[in-house]
Amino acid sequence: MPETMSGGWKLYYETHGDPANPPIVMILGLSYRLAHWGRLPGLLAERLHVITFDCRGMGQSERRDEPYTIQDEVEDVAAVLDAAGVQRAYVYGRSRGGMIAQEFALTHPERCAGLVLTGTSHRGPGSVGYSDAVTRAMNFTPDMTREQIFETQNIAMAAPGWRERDPEAFAYLLRTDLEAPPRRFAVVRQQEAIASWSSKDRLPSLRMPVLVLCGEDDGMTPPENSRQIAALIPGARLHLIPQCGHNPMLEKPEEVARLVLDFAAAQPSSSR
Repeated sequence: MPETMSGGWKLYYETHGDPANPPIVMILGLSYRLAHWGRLPGLLAERLHVITFDCRGMGQSERRDEPYTIQDEVEDVAAVLDAAGVQRAYVYGRSRGGMIAQEFALTHPERCAGLVLTGTSHRGPGSVGYSDAVTRAMNFTPDMTREQIFETQNIAMAAPGWRERDPEAFAYLLRTDLEAPPRRFAVVRQQEAIASWSSKDRLPSLRMPVLVLCGEDDGMTPPENSRQIAALIPGARLHLIPQCGHNPMLEKPEEVARLVLDFAAAQPSSSR
């Protein structure tokens, strides 16, 4: 079982694909573990060397009820890259993981060959919060079962009709949620780490290639956030994915893989 240490925390990571290919490290969002990536790492591994890991407190990484900062998690990413023998990689972050990815690119630009940000925010003035539907889904009642809570939230976060269009993928997400739900303290610590964080004023300093993706129906982190990020970063490309909500890796994995692979292939070899 591949593990590494960072700041006293034991982190679990995995690699997929040929190490001779350009590397990409993938960072998950709030409360998620590796299984939530679904088929996306395998699709990307056809042409990239994919590195995934469980954030501290989640999945198979160490779980402790202790505070940490987003900068600590930036160093977690660096430690995982070191353990995988990678000096410089594309950095893919979704939702909260996109915030860590932004901070990593700002802190360690020399290690970031390119940045892929999916359904995330700069969390500065002008950023947009949950849609009304997502807000209602997050305010669950004490009489609801764990399955009802996850199901309600997953419906609200997805594009309308996703459960009916792709019942297998929806069932996979619900099953993944229920198999190993995170400890409440772990989610709270993740929320605390980003509570006062913002990248808005610093994003114009980024100079690496950047692809910003978002589902057109993302109610968790609405597309306006991605538009603002793309406008702030010089040369950033923005792509909104139709009929897609907050989990593009599960709702539209083939399209996400195509967009990311095309983005990486378009970069000069000197950026890899």
